[in-house]
Amino acid sequence: MTALSQRVAVVTGGSRGIGAAICRRLAADGLIVHLVYRSAHEMARQVADEIQASGGLVFLHQADVSVEADVRKLVDSVESQHGALHVLINNAGIIDDQLVEMMSLAQWERVIAVNLTSAFLMSRAVVPIMIDQGWGRIINLSSNSVRIPSAGQCAYAASKGGLEAFTRCLAVEVGRKGIRVNAIAPGAVKTDMTATLSAQSGAEDPNSRWGQPSDLAGIAAFLSSDDADYIQGQTITVDGGRLVMRQRASKRKAEGKDYVEQRTK
Repeated sequence: MTALSQRVAVVTGGSRGIGAAICRRLAADGLIVHLVYRSAHEMARQVADEIQASGGLVFLHQADVSVEADVRKLVDSVESQHGALHVLINNAGIIDDQLVEMMSLAQWERVIAVNLTSAFLMSRAVVPIMIDQGWGRIINLSSNSVRIPSAGQCAYAASKGGLEAFTRCLAVEVGRKGIRVNAIAPGAVKTDMTATLSAQSGAEDPNSRWGQPSDLAGIAAFLSSDDADYIQGQTITVDGGRLVMRQRASKRKAEGKDYVEQRTK
């Protein structure tokens, strides 16, 4: 298999947040990184400059990965440049929360397109390349909102739930070809996209801090490596224990309520 320093990675939504952290980590590990962004050129350029200053190799691509023509142009460009594409990180995503009764069809379709359809388009484009290589890694960024959604997140949670189902099914289809397909489900992570939410609920759970984008970069790098060859079709939760802490907090709250009721009887 190709040496680590010659492997080529494509990261969608790489200009900020989790995507930018993953770009930095993969480049630090010696991969050739292709950072894909839709409109945040200055932010993408800043991430690229940081990577290059640290001795990494990075290329920038402006594309809307929910658009089929953009995806085809992007993948063709990477393949023509390197003759290979080893790692795909489907990180592009948006949040546009709204209660179902107030959500427009355009809002729903845009969230599904960016969060789910883009992963289908990108994966469909890179799978033939990875099959020819006999090796590949596809990592999809999901969310714990699949399991613990908030009101107004029907579109977002549905898109990420679909992404996890897509991950499992694609793993079945390509596993025998040397391609590993897995997902990462972050909990509450401080990014530009979640800035308003983190400001509103940052102190909600004192038992578990909000994560940083760098907290996700390590698991993405691991799943991109040879060490993850026996992991397939999985969704790995990275949330600082928020799922289990929330269960414990709910139990303690219920127990406290029962205690108060007993004391007042």
